[in-house]
Amino acid sequence: MTGASGLLGSHVARRAAGRFDTLGVFQSFQPPDFPGRLESLDLADAAAVRSRLDDFRPELIIHCAALADADRAQREPDLARRLNVDATATLAQAARRLGAKLLFVSTDLVFDGRKGAPYVEDDPPCPLSLYGQTKLEAEQAVRAGCDAWLIARTSLIVGPSPRGNRGLDEKLGLALREGRAVKLFVDEFRCPITAGDLAAAMLELADSPHTGVFHLVGSERLSRYEIGMRLARRFGWSTETIEAKSTRDVPMNPPRPADLVLDNAKARQALKTPLRGLTDALASLSGNSWGGCPPACSSPPASA
Repeated sequence: MTGASGLLGSHVARRAAGRFDTLGVFQSFQPPDFPGRLESLDLADAAAVRSRLDDFRPELIIHCAALADADRAQREPDLARRLNVDATATLAQAARRLGAKLLFVSTDLVFDGRKGAPYVEDDPPCPLSLYGQTKLEAEQAVRAGCDAWLIARTSLIVGPSPRGNRGLDEKLGLALREGRAVKLFVDEFRCPITAGDLAAAMLELADSPHTGVFHLVGSERLSRYEIGMRLARRFGWSTETIEAKSTRDVPMNPPRPADLVLDNAKARQALKTPLRGLTDALASLSGNSWGGCPPACSSPPASA
C-alpha cells in the first residue's frame, strides 16, 4: 500500500490489520504505530519500486499516494506528473507482471463541474486543473497498464491523519483555533466522506470480484460553506472568522469546478459498507472517534 503516512493510507492500514499481510510505503514522514510492515520508498524511482514489488509479490496493490495539493501541482507540473502519473504507471505495469489487482484512488476533480447533475462513472472526464489532469492521466495508465484494476474516485475526506493536518476537519480546526480568516464558497458543491468509511469501502471493493470505476463518496451534496459550518458546530469551534464567499468574487486560475457531485449508486449497490453523508457521520460521532481513530482537532478549540 502506498501513502502509508497519509490520511487515507493510515485508515486503510488500520482496517487491513489482521485481514491482510500488509506492506506500507512512505516517502519522508514515518507514521507512528503503523499496524504492519513499513518501509520508505521513493515512488518516482521506478527501478526501486519494481525491485521491492518483485520481492514482496503482492496480490493486491492499493495506491493512495499522490501529490494532492492542487495549487502545488499547478505550480510544479513536472513534479506532479512524476508522482501522480509516472509512479502510477510503474505500479500498473508491475501489477500486470505480478498478476496483482491494483486499486487506484482518484478524484472528483477529473470533472469540470458543469454537468448540472451528479456524475456517473461513465461520464467523460474534463479536468480544469493540472492536478485533475494528472489524476485522469493516471487513470488512463491504470486502464492500459494492468489487467485487474479498480479506480475509486472520491471527494473531500474528513478524519484524523498521522500528522494531524491532512483531514478537511483538521485543516479547518487548526485555522479556526488560530483565529485565521477562512473563506468558504457557497456555490462549490462536493460529497465529503469520512476516511474510515472510505477505507472500509475500498477494502471491501478490493477484496471482491469487482473491477472498473467506482465513485466512493458520501451520500450528501454540500457546499464548502455548509461543510465548514457543520464541522465547526459539531466540534464547538468559533465560526466568527468563517466568511461565506462566491467563486464569482474570487478570481482563480484555473477556475474551480462548481458542482462536483458524484453519483455513488453503483458503489452502494455493490457494497455493504455504508457511504454516509457528512450529516449522518457527524450525528453518529461518539467521543473523539472518526471510524476508530481520534482526530487531532476534534477537541475543544484552544484559547486565542
